[in-house]
Amino acid sequence: MLRGGLLSRVLSPSLFIFFDGPLTNKVFKNSEAVTSKVSAPTAPVTLSAPAAELAPAPAPAFEPEPAPAPAPPAPAARPIPKDLTSALANTRASLFGRIKGLFAADHDLSADDREALEEILYTSDLGPKTVQRLLDAVDESLSHGQKSDLEAVRRALSSEILKIFSFVNEEQINGEARLAKSNDNVSGVLHLTGSIETKPLVWLIVGVNGVGKTTTIGKLANAVAKSGKKVVVAAGDTFRAAAGEQLKIWSERAQVEIFSPPGTTDPSAVAFDACQMAKARGFDVVIIDTAGRLHTQANLMEELHKMKRVVQKVVPDGPHEILLVLDANSGQNALVQARNFHDILTLSGVVLTKMDGTAKGGVAVGLACELGLPIRLIGVGEGIDDLRPFCSKEFVNSIL
Repeated sequence: MLRGGLLSRVLSPSLFIFFDGPLTNKVFKNSEAVTSKVSAPTAPVTLSAPAAELAPAPAPAFEPEPAPAPAPPAPAARPIPKDLTSALANTRASLFGRIKGLFAADHDLSADDREALEEILYTSDLGPKTVQRLLDAVDESLSHGQKSDLEAVRRALSSEILKIFSFVNEEQINGEARLAKSNDNVSGVLHLTGSIETKPLVWLIVGVNGVGKTTTIGKLANAVAKSGKKVVVAAGDTFRAAAGEQLKIWSERAQVEIFSPPGTTDPSAVAFDACQMAKARGFDVVIIDTAGRLHTQANLMEELHKMKRVVQKVVPDGPHEILLVLDANSGQNALVQARNFHDILTLSGVVLTKMDGTAKGGVAVGLACELGLPIRLIGVGEGIDDLRPFCSKEFVNSIL
């Protein structure tokens, strides 16, 4: 064993082993030194990681919590429908307000006052036949002294108007008379309570442009659907480009099906196909829209009569309702429209729209007295539920 400082040549002149103590051999080869441990094993050496790996990881950048998503807007509150007294406030002011003015002076009604009363009634869109009937009722039911009593005159007028409405409430349907009782809902007015024996019921909705016909159809469909009946709306107004789109919007609001075959331009064909489809699929009610037209256009009015005949080929006892939609603001012109439509189609009733705010609500009395047409429903707003049954007593109390 060689000890410190001894140098020995081994095997080759170029390889030297230098023994530097008992634990370490230093091997030199071509002036390069390689050191190896020969002592007892020691704890393993952990190699250092690169400096980049040893550096502590940077703290993550602060990310603020995302702002909570905005709450969806609350659904718009459905407007509360007007009560009839509020809706007819302008009519009351126009009719009763002016009558009341005649009695401001404490004296009997003179001949001039009676003429003034006649003028007030004529300018309230009641119609000439109605005005004469009301004046006769005042003359016959009141004594000379009572005619100076505003309350007595009001009672006489109210009583006679109620008689007019009660007469037309005795409806003639399919040759059989039945009393149309006041109902609290649209379905009751249109005889949809209980089961329907004959399916489908077919309703034909007519009227001139601009009276609110499409809106009325949407409200009718909504009322029928709410009653639990299966209803389809037929887009029979093929003349006006926007009519189908408007009807589609209202049918979606009412959540009912719409029948609008593409490419069909004949309204009678739409009516025929809609009735066949409804019959095959078990619909309870078909509501058929029609093109708005002037009552003076004979050829277009005849088209309505053709639609009625076509419906009867599929449903022999239909249409079960032919409803004329009238704008209450049209006054005396509404009477003219109703007379022409009634002559062609034999209407089953009238829907008076835009009653809220009109000063011409008296036309309802004229329709009943002059033409014997019942007012079935009235529109008092733009909401889908703003269609209500016509109650004659409530109406009379609201205008007088």
